[in-house]
Amino acid sequence: QPQGSIFIRFLGWILAKVFRHTVTEIEIDVASFVEYARALSTLSNSDRPNVIIAPTHRSLYDFLIVSYICFSLPELGLEMPHIAAASDFSRIPIIGWIASKAGAFFVKRGEAKKDPNLSKNLSMITQSPTFIEVFIEGKRSRHRTFLAPKTGFLRCLAESNCNYIVLPMTINY
Repeated sequence: QPQGSIFIRFLGWILAKVFRHTVTEIEIDVASFVEYARALSTLSNSDRPNVIIAPTHRSLYDFLIVSYICFSLPELGLEMPHIAAASDFSRIPIIGWIASKAGAFFVKRGEAKKDPNLSKNLSMITQSPTFIEVFIEGKRSRHRTFLAPKTGFLRCLAESNCNYIVLPMTINY
């Protein structure tokens, strides 16, 4: 992986070991990503939008799989994303620290009002074009069904006055 700190490379190595023992196959629609990367490469850096990777969310493996795809296949043109994680993760010893070092930022869920920390985090992250991974459903489905999307994160994006492309992604297993 040409991009990524030593910390990201170490996490990639750990994920490779974990997936080798827990997953039989991860299949990726490479052609779709190549088409996306080709379209994005035609834009100049100043015209390049922020990319919101929006996968379905059925288990805690989902954010690991998406991050690992970005890490292990740099030819797809997907940079390591900043992950919008529930604030609950920030309070888990060691896991919260690892997540923040890997580029995660934490979002308060379930509040019906605007989160000023989210707006601040997004403005810092999006100063230059970047990738952000967010689960629009807000939480994982425990019944393997799709949940209704939450609109708070999208509303914050709209209010930031930046350009975004949403890259929907499905993870099936």
